[in-house]
Amino acid sequence: MAVSLVLLFIVIMVQRSEVHRVVIDYEQVFLKEKSLPRFWTSTGLCPPAPREKAAEFLLSNDSLLNLEIIASLPNQGLKYVRIHWLLELLQFSHYDDNKSIFYDFSHLDALLDRLHECGLYPGFEFMGLPVGIHEREKNDRSGYFWADLTLQISSRYLHRYGIAYVSNWRFETWNEPDLKEYNVLNFTVADYITYIQSIRLGLDAAGRLLNLKRNLPLRGPAGLFKAEQHHPFCWTALELCNNAPLKCPFNVITFHRKGNGTRAEEIVNGGIQLSEQLVAKFPNLGDMKFSNDEADPIAGWSTPREFQSNVKYAAIMVSTVLQHWFGISDGRLPKLDSISHDNGFLSYHPFEFDQRTLLARFQMNETTPRHVQFVAKPVYSALGLLANLGSSATDTAFADGNLTYVVSYDKEPFYSCLLLSISNDTFEVAEKRSNLTVTLTLPENVSKLKIAYIIEGLQAGLNDPKLLWAHYGKPSYPNATEFAAIRSIQFPTVLEAPKQVPNGKKNLTINLNLRTPWVVSIRLCGASSSALTGVSNIRVRKIYTNEVMIFWSDRSLSHKCVAGYEIFFRSNQTEWMQINIGQHTPFMFYQFVSNNTVGTAGLYRVRTIDLFGKASAFSAAQYFDC
Repeated sequence: MAVSLVLLFIVIMVQRSEVHRVVIDYEQVFLKEKSLPRFWTSTGLCPPAPREKAAEFLLSNDSLLNLEIIASLPNQGLKYVRIHWLLELLQFSHYDDNKSIFYDFSHLDALLDRLHECGLYPGFEFMGLPVGIHEREKNDRSGYFWADLTLQISSRYLHRYGIAYVSNWRFETWNEPDLKEYNVLNFTVADYITYIQSIRLGLDAAGRLLNLKRNLPLRGPAGLFKAEQHHPFCWTALELCNNAPLKCPFNVITFHRKGNGTRAEEIVNGGIQLSEQLVAKFPNLGDMKFSNDEADPIAGWSTPREFQSNVKYAAIMVSTVLQHWFGISDGRLPKLDSISHDNGFLSYHPFEFDQRTLLARFQMNETTPRHVQFVAKPVYSALGLLANLGSSATDTAFADGNLTYVVSYDKEPFYSCLLLSISNDTFEVAEKRSNLTVTLTLPENVSKLKIAYIIEGLQAGLNDPKLLWAHYGKPSYPNATEFAAIRSIQFPTVLEAPKQVPNGKKNLTINLNLRTPWVVSIRLCGASSSALTGVSNIRVRKIYTNEVMIFWSDRSLSHKCVAGYEIFFRSNQTEWMQINIGQHTPFMFYQFVSNNTVGTAGLYRVRTIDLFGKASAFSAAQYFDC
């Protein structure tokens, strides 16, 4: 009898946990319209020790390629990169007759030029000390030193890149200044207050020089906000802001709250608790925006963890974003400006997949010359799916079985992206598969339109490059065949190819059988009478012999109804040929491995394919000479 009851219980649990039904009525969706800000589009990284070699690391081919792939998600899926120790890229040049300091900006220029080229914005932390500047110089003229340095940096790049671009940078003060490992200049509390006020003065001076209509915003203090006796810098800075709001150097209060490695809601709840604590203690900060700069599942980016390699991390990322959106929309996080994921690091052997990164890096040290190979992890693809969300959205919905979803949309022209996910936990789930049924009811005016849709997804085991790498024996240096197989599953799978909804049909039912955990995106598009806009800014980077990576930009695209991209190549001996036939290419880069006969020297061009199968005009062709 006991055995029968247990078996009955198991059957009931399986039946309850594996069947999920979602019903969406767009008439009701449109009645609950809320603008969805893109608050999650930031990543971060820190050069490894010693900090004095930050320039060597950040300007390495590995680092620059990592940044360019990060920039290759659609719709600016990742827009900002917050980087520690940027001031270490400057070098002291000389003094003039008035003892004013001049710097060599060549290293910093090179890094920021690459970010600008590929469409990223820096999270520019005033952190570190220019090479060749001694602490005595900094201490003797502390306030002047920091204000002058800030003025030189901000005015230089306003002139170099223009106001429209630099005004979108996220200038920020020193990262976690209360920690000894970061307080390398031995700031006292008084030193630190002078420092943050001087950064503000320098930014304001740059604004006056260029007649900016508003001051460049400053974020800070980027602190952990633990016990006040151990973290006096950040608490004192906010006390200053509370006592004299008009003299507060910050426009956005930044803090760090990670999870404990169990559930995504730990991150959200930590941010809610801290922001409520800060406003209660400092009531004059109630109107200020807040940002969680490091909203990660668990601290310690380099600590290898199995879940960080696979779809679990992807699902946690999606859940983290959707739960923060719920906090914004239901009023628990009314002043949240943004969150950032601290996962832009470069992994290293033997933890290529297991560290908290977006990409797996393989350092091919035995080739001549040495080169690097990257594989996108599921978390990268999850950010790509998030990038397709529309400009308005419903509140986040939570259903049984750990199902989380949101319906986003644009009304004119009609576009919708329904994003669903199961399992935001780092522990094993009970069920290995689940059935998902989604029923969509279109409004009368929309059902009369020409509508197409596509379904893409990430599933445990199926979109898991590490699993295939392990199948090959975890080689330190995979061969070309192994890399090709591993990359074939690095992006979301097309679960249902683009197809049109019959004209006048109001109801659409979708049935999917999925491996848990999973993330699914359902996009619907109304046909537009305007021409499909093509891509621009084609760049070709050499990877190795007969191997290149092609990048492009979608900043000129007019809508999100892109099914993928087609890449064409023509050498001196061949006609134009598509080099990604049969490969789903949803993001803005493609790795092309040629053969010795054809090679990689020649012309490259890219075009966009929408959900209706319509192709854009080709981009301008880019010539590459190996």
